[in-house]
Amino acid sequence: MEQIDNHNLYQKGKLFTKKGLVEISSLAWWSVSSYKHNNGLKELREDNPDTYWQSDGNLPHSLKLHFSKKVSVERISLFTNYQLDESYSPQVISVYSGNGEHDLIKVTTCELVEPIGWSHIIFNGVREDGILNTFFIKLSFESNHQSGKDTHIRSLKVCSPRNIVNKSDSTDLINCEVKPTSIRLISESGIR
Repeated sequence: MEQIDNHNLYQKGKLFTKKGLVEISSLAWWSVSSYKHNNGLKELREDNPDTYWQSDGNLPHSLKLHFSKKVSVERISLFTNYQLDESYSPQVISVYSGNGEHDLIKVTTCELVEPIGWSHIIFNGVREDGILNTFFIKLSFESNHQSGKDTHIRSLKVCSPRNIVNKSDSTDLINCEVKPTSIRLISESGIR
């Protein structure tokens, strides 16, 4: 099997800005269900394909992102390398969304087949515009390749559209005339 250059593969797929997306992962508070020593959130958040988060314990494993305000998510991108990680590579991932842990709804499930590089979870079926509006995201790693027990994720990016306001929406708001209805508001609505 030909060895793949992890760094080139990592940089090549990291072209979010060219797709009109902005990476918003840093806006979230992150937590994981478990981790092995020296393979926790710090290693996952590093921009380095040689480090990774490794879960510890029984499946399913989870990664949670809690945003302080509602965000618009176009995709979640994961960097994995089946060639290096084999049975640690995730196979089935479910994505849950809500206002917090108390009201999560499953929005999608995806299956990865021996993934090498960036895999993108897109939310086309959630809304017509393919955008997931949420405060809280939970990724649940349901199964791994070769019936593996623990999971490796080398990087995870949450991406939002750079310009989420539709031009037709903004022109509708500009042409919308709102008139005061009370005598007091009418009297104070003039400009001196």
